[in-house]
Amino acid sequence: MKVLFFLILALSIKLLAVTDKNIDIQKLENQKAFISRMNQCMDSDQLGQFIKKALQNTTDQEKKSKYAAILEELIKYNPSCFIASVNKLDNQNCKEIEELYLEEPHFYPREDLKASLKQTKDYSKSCLAS
Repeated sequence: MKVLFFLILALSIKLLAVTDKNIDIQKLENQKAFISRMNQCMDSDQLGQFIKKALQNTTDQEKKSKYAAILEELIKYNPSCFIASVNKLDNQNCKEIEELYLEEPHFYPREDLKASLKQTKDYSKSCLAS
């Protein structure tokens, strides 16, 4: 009877260990995706295209939310990258980004996003500073 108990206990521990590995793999994949979004400045053309698509997809709330999630994370955790990309836009598109994604954010409070942007040295030279 004791052997059966220990066998079941050992099997349960092994199953829990396998489950934990799956959770860790998923967590690592999520972290990798987050980091890759934050590294979008490595390819400024790609980020510029992303911002243009974000401006084009504002009528569908689901799509806008997906763009807002990435843009707000970028603003929060890599504001200098966001400023550099926005500075490449014309004034009209820059104002649209400000109105659609900064004045009416989806996930972070507006004040948090603006505080992150103001920490960068190039903020005062950007179209967002006006």
